[in-house]
Amino acid sequence: MSFLLALAAAVTPLTSQHSTDLRCVSMLAIVADAQVRETGWDDVEPLKDSGARYAGVIGEAVMKDTGRSREAVRDLILRGVAGFQKSGAIARPDVDACIARMKVAAPPTPEPGLPRCAAILSLAAEAVKKREGLSKGAKDLATLASVLAYRARVEGGGSEAEVMATINAERDAAAKAGGASETEIQNCAQRAAAD
Repeated sequence: MSFLLALAAAVTPLTSQHSTDLRCVSMLAIVADAQVRETGWDDVEPLKDSGARYAGVIGEAVMKDTGRSREAVRDLILRGVAGFQKSGAIARPDVDACIARMKVAAPPTPEPGLPRCAAILSLAAEAVKKREGLSKGAKDLATLASVLAYRARVEGGGSEAEVMATINAERDAAAKAGGASETEIQNCAQRAAAD
């Protein structure tokens, strides 16, 4: 019993900023879900990835600041989602205000450079080839990696050897980190396909 009392005492109350941020995470989760299901909010920037990043940043901050567990913070967010679902009312000005908060608390990651994109698409091509053999997907990724490597050489301004050294360093760093996120891979693939 005394352990539970000590544990309860270790959890500090939420600040008004925590409450507002958790409310925004819950609200943006509903908007992102509607966007993914194509049932609304298509006039708002896509929130699936940025909203997830924001939820992670806020969740970590609340855990650190209040002593709550990951599960307790998740439960707070889910209660917020349930509350919005029950009321059925999410106002556009509130969504806009939450997006503004999100952009400050969890700014978008910068677009990776051409050498990084070439490196991670090359790694992705190898992973797909290892898993599926020389499939269409593996070939497509390898082609996109080659396009980006060529563009990096042309636009890089350095010698071919310098650009290739940069690509290889990015490749080693990405491999050491366990690869790249699906979002980064998709962004790089779109970047290669766009040109």
